[in-house]
Amino acid sequence: MLVDRKGLMAVGVSLMVLMGLCSIGNAATLGSHYLLGAEGVLAGSAPPPGFHYRMYNAWYNSTSLKDNKGNTINNGFDLGVFASVQRLIYVSNVKILGADLLCDILVPLVDKDVTIAAMQGYSDHQSFTVGDVILEPFALAWHAPRWDATFALAVIAPTGTYDLAKLASPGLGYWSGMLTLGGTYYLDEQKTWSISALTRTLINTEQDKTNVTPGSEFLVEYGLGKEIKVNNALMVRPGLVGASYWQISNDSKDTANSVADQRKQVHSIGAEVNFFWLPGLFQVNLRYLSEYGAVNTAQGSQFVATLTKSF
Repeated sequence: MLVDRKGLMAVGVSLMVLMGLCSIGNAATLGSHYLLGAEGVLAGSAPPPGFHYRMYNAWYNSTSLKDNKGNTINNGFDLGVFASVQRLIYVSNVKILGADLLCDILVPLVDKDVTIAAMQGYSDHQSFTVGDVILEPFALAWHAPRWDATFALAVIAPTGTYDLAKLASPGLGYWSGMLTLGGTYYLDEQKTWSISALTRTLINTEQDKTNVTPGSEFLVEYGLGKEIKVNNALMVRPGLVGASYWQISNDSKDTANSVADQRKQVHSIGAEVNFFWLPGLFQVNLRYLSEYGAVNTAQGSQFVATLTKSF
């Protein structure tokens, strides 16, 4: 979620999600419906009343798979993903507890390549196709002179194809519920300096074909930004961003590819810059993050380019 000084905000409340970008294994524990780092500066702010269209374009690459102690598994692992997520947001004029009522939907298109040399040169590719869709029917957004806040409830549907034998499957084969809480605080009255954080808690159902219920997940994304007015038509906002992910409960049982109590975690740090063309209410955001501290999952880097048009 991005917002400019005049309150013309880029996109919706929770997420972002870029489905299944980090799904790297047959077992439920190696996948997640959320791509860490999808949001950055002003992540805790939501858009004003009206219609908003946003397109996330994300490139993720990893050549490092980490074990339970955070050591690299030398198996020739290589994961490359491109996802384009189409997001439609409607913010109504209805007020609930002083907040704007809104809803949105995200439809991801995913292209994924996975190679594991140790598995007799195993390689799998999935061409550009639909992944798991996010429906967010109920969200609230508060706006005060020096702060914003968001609350949202969403469901993630297993609309993408899932095949236990194919590591590049665009879907994950299970439903998820997601709770979003976030906030932004403006450090000056002009709202040029901001610090924000956005949390998401995912509760997962049983995965198709494995009969494993993946453990619950908790994520936080944060950012510090400074808005600079270049002229009457253009505003630029550079910033520092970061994110952290933890699996907060065990999977329901062991499988041939995972141990139920070996929970995953990963962190990332990076930077972004946002360009806001005021006459057209159009924004371009560029973000790069590098991951570190991974346990029981992949560790890599990602570049995210988002385009936002408000109406």
